[in-house]
Amino acid sequence: MSFGLKIHRYRMVAIVSRAHKFLYRILNGRFVAHLGKADFLLLTTIGRRTNHKKDVVLLYVRYHGHPAVIASFGGNPKAPNWLLNVRNNLSVEFQVGPIHRIGTARIASTVEREELWPKFIEIYPGYERYQSRTTRKFPIVILTHNDP
Repeated sequence: MSFGLKIHRYRMVAIVSRAHKFLYRILNGRFVAHLGKADFLLLTTIGRRTNHKKDVVLLYVRYHGHPAVIASFGGNPKAPNWLLNVRNNLSVEFQVGPIHRIGTARIASTVEREELWPKFIEIYPGYERYQSRTTRKFPIVILTHNDP
């Protein structure tokens, strides 16, 4: 694949992601939290440089009742900004459908990742292709809510 096509692919992903985030917000998670076999959440992190809230829509799977998200970034060799933000500040907000939560993020252990990876592949087999594009092993982040 040529360099130009890679840039085009990442731009398209960015455009679709922005549109999904916009719809998730204005529809309060309704109609856009579930597409096909995939469930999506809106994750809010604190920017490590700006200290401002940053939102991203991510596919998630359930792990012992908690949402888990994968930092694939479409196979980009760089880690996504949301992951860098989480590594800097584990406090997050997330919205699953219309339900808003305040919580904590943590990187899954090796054992947890091995258990979760097939669940992500089952929902979206493209993750295997993404993983083959880079030597970076995609971290999986587990979200827990602080609500009682």
